[in-house]
Amino acid sequence: MRSLLRKPLALTNWKMAMTASEGVSFIEEFTVLTGALLDHVDVVICPPYTTLWPMKEHLRDRRIGLGGQNVAPSIELARTGEVSAALLIDAGCRWVLLGHWEVRRHLGDDEYVVNRKLHVALESGLAPILLVGEALDTELPLEETLGRQLAAVLAGCDAEHLAAMAFVYEPQGAIGVSAPASPERVAKGCTCIRRWIRERWGDAIADRVRIIYGGSVTPVQAAELLASPEVDGLGATRRGRDPASFAEIVRQIVLAKT
Repeated sequence: MRSLLRKPLALTNWKMAMTASEGVSFIEEFTVLTGALLDHVDVVICPPYTTLWPMKEHLRDRRIGLGGQNVAPSIELARTGEVSAALLIDAGCRWVLLGHWEVRRHLGDDEYVVNRKLHVALESGLAPILLVGEALDTELPLEETLGRQLAAVLAGCDAEHLAAMAFVYEPQGAIGVSAPASPERVAKGCTCIRRWIRERWGDAIADRVRIIYGGSVTPVQAAELLASPEVDGLGATRRGRDPASFAEIVRQIVLAKT
């Protein structure tokens, strides 16, 4: 059963896949397959930037949210090749992913840059979906690793900021592999994040913040990954680009959390 304070969340990040026409076709099939399930879960899709506007036009009144895959750490206009919070909002986004391991690796984002992007998003009216998780080479205990990361990326935030956010526990080792992290690891990671928030902002915020797991999620493992009461939903990438697979993940979330 889910917390009455937290509506389940299903997330998909399409990365550089899915053209505009493919995205529209996905929505047509996915909404038929999910139907009334969308009354019980928040679904957020993060398509490529070139697909955002047609998705916005096609998603009217379909109860599905749009998110950007990244945002520039500044509102300065002279940043070739980047996307601003204002542009994401104009293209229909309410959410933005921050801290993904691939962005850290390919673009060199460190905790300071993620923190700057976080504040730009919040000040612009975007709700951050913050990805946190241990690196492949970490030797520290999980709780300490996540605590250090959270302290750095959330520097300068207050309770109001936290209430507007969602968190994804995504270990680096679970990205692009054949199977997700174990249900025990997922439960521990999400529990560590919520405990850290609780110790600093209290029960009222910790009980409201949604924490989901992402990383090589498939419909087959969804029920086991959702078993912990600290896991409020799931994020998918490869399976999140297939309407039938993602609809089944959404169904599993609703079954486990409502």
